[in-house]
Amino acid sequence: MAAKNELIINCGISHVSASVFSYDGNMLNLNKVGLHTLTHDYTQDSLWLDSVIAGIKTLCLELKLKGNARFIFPGSFLLTKTIRVPKVEKDKQDKIVGFELSQKMPFPLAELIWDYQIIDDDGVEQEILAFAVKPEVAETFCERVVQLGLTPTQLTPAPVLDYNAMRASGIGLNDSETLVVNMGAKSTNLLFINPTGFLIRSIAVGGNALSQNLADRLGVLFGKAEELKKSYFAGHMTFSPDDPNLQNIESCAQQFLARASQEITRSIVTYKRLKKGKSPERIFLAGRGALLRHLPEYISQSQQLSIDYFDPTKIIQIGPEVSVEMQSLLPFMLSEPVGLASTIYMDVGDNKFAPPLNLLPSSKLSSLSFKKKKPFLCMACCVFALLPLPGLLRSKSNLQSLQENLADQKVITRKISQDLSKQKGLKRKFEFIDRLASEVTNKNKPFIEKQNTCWQIHSFLNELQDTLEHSEISDTWFDNLEIIIQEKNQNLRGNTFKDNNKVSIKIELSGRYLVRATDEELSGGGSEKRNALIDLNSQKQAALTTYIQSIPIVGKIDQKVFSIEGKGDLFGKYFTHFEYQVSTKL
Repeated sequence: MAAKNELIINCGISHVSASVFSYDGNMLNLNKVGLHTLTHDYTQDSLWLDSVIAGIKTLCLELKLKGNARFIFPGSFLLTKTIRVPKVEKDKQDKIVGFELSQKMPFPLAELIWDYQIIDDDGVEQEILAFAVKPEVAETFCERVVQLGLTPTQLTPAPVLDYNAMRASGIGLNDSETLVVNMGAKSTNLLFINPTGFLIRSIAVGGNALSQNLADRLGVLFGKAEELKKSYFAGHMTFSPDDPNLQNIESCAQQFLARASQEITRSIVTYKRLKKGKSPERIFLAGRGALLRHLPEYISQSQQLSIDYFDPTKIIQIGPEVSVEMQSLLPFMLSEPVGLASTIYMDVGDNKFAPPLNLLPSSKLSSLSFKKKKPFLCMACCVFALLPLPGLLRSKSNLQSLQENLADQKVITRKISQDLSKQKGLKRKFEFIDRLASEVTNKNKPFIEKQNTCWQIHSFLNELQDTLEHSEISDTWFDNLEIIIQEKNQNLRGNTFKDNNKVSIKIELSGRYLVRATDEELSGGGSEKRNALIDLNSQKQAALTTYIQSIPIVGKIDQKVFSIEGKGDLFGKYFTHFEYQVSTKL
């Protein structure tokens, strides 16, 4: 069974072509093909996008194209770098290539869309060819083609596709060095193919250079010179032998051929230096620029090599929809589309083809993936929408019984409402009694607090009296006890009663304690006797403080003063005067 059709659009500098391929298992089939020449000023790169979009739109209308499409981008709009890295495993290779490219690219790698492929492998090192494009360029291009009804699935650079086309053609490439010269409008790609891989070099010599020379020599605009060049070298226009324009055209052509040959020679010398003396043994011409008269002869003579045109149509079968006029141009415009189609359809298990690169923004890939899943998602939505249907049918059958139950529940609800009304009446009575009890309690609260205070003061006095029974604080008597009441005004919300006697109670207590000492403790001299009394006094002072702090009514000791001279007479009569101010827990 034939594979599905693949639409490949080659976006060149001076033209855009659309090719529809299929594969029957043996050979590539070219079902449709169209070519549109761009008419913008080729010297202005900013005009290319609008011009190529207009050309794609024209081809879509002529060939009735829509759906998924693969796009070939010209190398002049891409950043290209060739680097050599050590041969490592695949998972490490990406990191090494990314690091090396970040050192070589003129922009940060994170700000670019990039991809790479191995173009040569000697077993120790690998030569890497990388392409990058700015996201705004790729995204703008994708958005414009989507508006034409095309869905981009691949955005691949043009320079590497000639290699795959050569591989698919069956030309022997494993035993010799081969050079493919693809001459475009703005630049010429030189593809050096060797048994281990390939190398790409781009020279800034293209058909536009000849058009610009003609414009300068004849004093006409670039567009006029481009039209004159195409007409003359295609044989559609002739000049008399004595016409000065003929001499100018031939002179410009000779200058162009000399420059192109010189650049090719320089690239071959560089290639020989890289490959240690190896040089191409044959040359193939490709691209529409190869139609320039005398180009094969000039290059063959300057390089002393056999030269031939590369004809990619030998490996494809042309469909009946392709016109005869178009068939004459196919050998010079299909090398890159055939190279891409070969990687899509033909077997790549033996790695003879360079893997296809894709510079499509990740956002477009995600939207394309979603678009492919869209039919399945719609089907899933329909299935989920039908899932509630059995439940709805069951609900309908139960609706009547539910309505009957509703009538019964209404009767029960009326009875419960009557009982609830009675309960609300009882609740109002209970709430009245509760408020009355609360107000009575609030009015009696000051009396209750005073009663509790009196009992607690009485308990405090009993605790002080118990000092006579404690050996550590015996010989203690109290001279004065004063209760200090501090009133604080406080209003209670929600009650008509206002408690204006909320108080804090402090107690000031003063007295004396005797410091008993044995004769042995006092037998020393003056300083020893004094130190002994001070130690005994400190012990009794600490014991008395601890005892007062342990009384339940005492909250904290705010102040304590001990006098061993003046009010006390520790060194004469062995007693100390003390004063305490404590805060109570009342």
